[in-house]
Amino acid sequence: MRTTGKFIRIAAIIVCLIFIGLLAREGKLSSTWVNIQELFLGKKEQKLTFADYEFKPVIRKDIYQKVLATGSVSLKTGAEVKIGARISGQLEKLLVKIGDVVRAGDMIATIEHEDLLARVAQFSADLKAEEARLTKIREEGPLEIKKLKAEREELNVQISLAQKMLFRNQTLSKKGMVSESVVDKADERLLVLNAQINLIEEEMNLEVMRLKNDIRLQEAKVEKALANILEQETQLSYATITAPIDGVVAFVSTQEGETVVASMSAPTFVTLIDLKKIEVTAFVDETDIGKIKDRQKVKFTVDAFPKKFFDAVIRETRPKAVIKDNVVNYEVMLEIKKHNIFLLRPEMTANIVVTTGVHENVLVIPRGAVKRSGKKSFAVIKADVALSEKRIELGWRDGDSQEVLSGLNDSDEVGILMKPIKKKRGRRR
Repeated sequence: MRTTGKFIRIAAIIVCLIFIGLLAREGKLSSTWVNIQELFLGKKEQKLTFADYEFKPVIRKDIYQKVLATGSVSLKTGAEVKIGARISGQLEKLLVKIGDVVRAGDMIATIEHEDLLARVAQFSADLKAEEARLTKIREEGPLEIKKLKAEREELNVQISLAQKMLFRNQTLSKKGMVSESVVDKADERLLVLNAQINLIEEEMNLEVMRLKNDIRLQEAKVEKALANILEQETQLSYATITAPIDGVVAFVSTQEGETVVASMSAPTFVTLIDLKKIEVTAFVDETDIGKIKDRQKVKFTVDAFPKKFFDAVIRETRPKAVIKDNVVNYEVMLEIKKHNIFLLRPEMTANIVVTTGVHENVLVIPRGAVKRSGKKSFAVIKADVALSEKRIELGWRDGDSQEVLSGLNDSDEVGILMKPIKKKRGRRR
């Protein structure tokens, strides 16, 4: 048994020597020995040097506070118009298709309207007839009044003569040259003539009133006929459907030859949208909504143009919250600047950055230069002969820039720890 155990120990020693010889031959003996020491004695802490850092100067610049949000491009109120028919009939012509650009007043479609043309012609004839009757009344009415005026003038002449006759007879009667009966007859003649002229004047007044009433009544008939023709012309205008706004045809729901029935609601032919009247609806988290104010500047991108920034300003913040997936957001409406607005389309997803504040000309270091230990922050700076850690107080963060409130000066340089470059392993032959 002792011989066997001694033999095993000698064999183990020989194997170890052979293994050490192979490691020495491959040049790995020293690294293996270091690993064995680290395994049993623990890994030694490596002390960082200047070579482990990349130093950047502390600079001054403006730091912006920003709020990030997502949203979508949407149409303003009134930017989408559904165009329909206000009369029933067969659609004769449809002059547009999806994607066409139309201007306000351009013809879009026409509906059959032969019956409306006939009604317009009939009411036009009625209007002309009523206007002719009005002309006749205005021309013939004054003739009767002129006749009565002539009779009144004749009676005035007779009254003048009767007054002279009465005065002469009264004078002769005082001298005894004529009897009282002659004076009475002259007086009676004058009274009769006065009664006749009063009657004519009343007839003249009645004729004037009758003429005014006839003219007023006939003018009302003319106005009624004119109203009828205007109504029919309005109905006729409904047969020609025009674009109320400038826009793009987004949807067509009726084809030529179809019969439309306009009852309680107008059937829709075409949907127009004005791509110039668009806005952005941003959904801002409740934690950031307190930083949002009207007229703040905004930049946003859309997925279709990820490298192009669009400018906007905040127009209003909606008071009602929008809850989605248990997250409370508020709708913030953005007014888009006109530049490059033609590139945007409704329902595009928008990535929004709102600038809510600015600190001008403050000390700034790269974010990678900040070291943290609990709630404390430090920065490694380049001293004369060694590295030095200085405690710093941080302010706003803007992208890769970090504002420093205290702890550093303009002449300092802060170190950013460089990551070691991993060597690619070569293929073992």
